[in-house]
Amino acid sequence: MKSVSMTMYQVARVATGVVVLACTVGAAQAQEIYATGGTLGVGLGGALNLSPHLGVHAEAQGLAFGRSFTVDDNNYDGHLSLAQGGLYLDLFPFTSSAFRVTSGALFNSDTLTATATPNADGNYKIGNAYVPAVGGAPTAKATLPHVMPYLGVGYGHKQVKCGFGFAADLGVAYGRPHLAYNVPEIYQLFVGPDDIQDEEQKLAENVERYRWYPVAQVAMTYRF
Repeated sequence: MKSVSMTMYQVARVATGVVVLACTVGAAQAQEIYATGGTLGVGLGGALNLSPHLGVHAEAQGLAFGRSFTVDDNNYDGHLSLAQGGLYLDLFPFTSSAFRVTSGALFNSDTLTATATPNADGNYKIGNAYVPAVGGAPTAKATLPHVMPYLGVGYGHKQVKCGFGFAADLGVAYGRPHLAYNVPEIYQLFVGPDDIQDEEQKLAENVERYRWYPVAQVAMTYRF
């Protein structure tokens, strides 16, 4: 991991409006606001109970970090930017318990960008061919759908007394990633379209497994 930094500007673009609305409504109805962190990043949210068995919550999170990885003997410097928000419906099956089943939608602009780095011999691998690093690096960009359905279970957002509390969520969002692979024109003198397509396919197969996006979040809540 090379760096860790919040991308709050991106988070604001994705879902700040949703969270502000939820928090405003929640405060007006003596409900809940919270800070959250986990696989979606870190951020803020608001929750509102509609009845003993039903509630809603909304949140926005973001995080960014870089790391190196290898695909098909090709090294890449990657940068993952998480910027997303969610709107969820909470079903509390038991009147006396904060256990819940949660469904909803995850709105995101998550992006993974990757730049190839030369190997020890100063070459890039494109498909089955090795080419000298004589120009700009091949790059790839993976994105998830802007709207992804979510289903999970959780605990919290149903605190009886005012004050601090705890919430947790465990679930999964679904969306097939899209990958774009770019090879500078100079390398197309050394490799053909089949090699480029082959390398793109290998990268796409690696990101395809993330169509099931795991969600594990914890939150510190405050009920008014």
